Amino acid sequence: MQPKFSRFYARALNEMDLSISQYALLNQLAVSGGPMTEISCKLHVSKPAVTNLVDRLEKKKMIKRVAHPKDRRVYLLEIQPKGEKIVREIQSEILKFLLKTFDQLNAAERKSLVRFYALISKTIDEVLFEPCGTKT
Repeated sequence: MQPKFSRFYARALNEMDLSISQYALLNQLAVSGGPMTEISCKLHVSKPAVTNLVDRLEKKKMIKRVAHPKDRRVYLLEIQPKGEKIVREIQSEILKFLLKTFDQLNAAERKSLVRFYALISKTIDEVLFEPCGTKT
């Protein structure tokens, strides 16, 4: 399934002229902005890679660097309306696809699927949870 989802996302992102990494950054900023270092940690990519993504998305007017109010060395990242719109459009396309599939299930299958995805979400959260700036 994962390769199929990857192709599905790749097609949607290609239509928006975005890479998967660029979308991951936009999606993260749609949830919460923050310093580039923190975003780097949350996305599990290097700081130079985030800088490269930011440069490209800034040129497309999807995000903006903002000086930190207390530390001139730090830049905060903010998603712009154009970036928000793209994230909403892609999420909407994915949701339509999922709902179309979900509608084909009976009540018992839906209940099992909802439970399954709740467990997957919890497990992923447990695996990925590592506060930024700490190592285990």
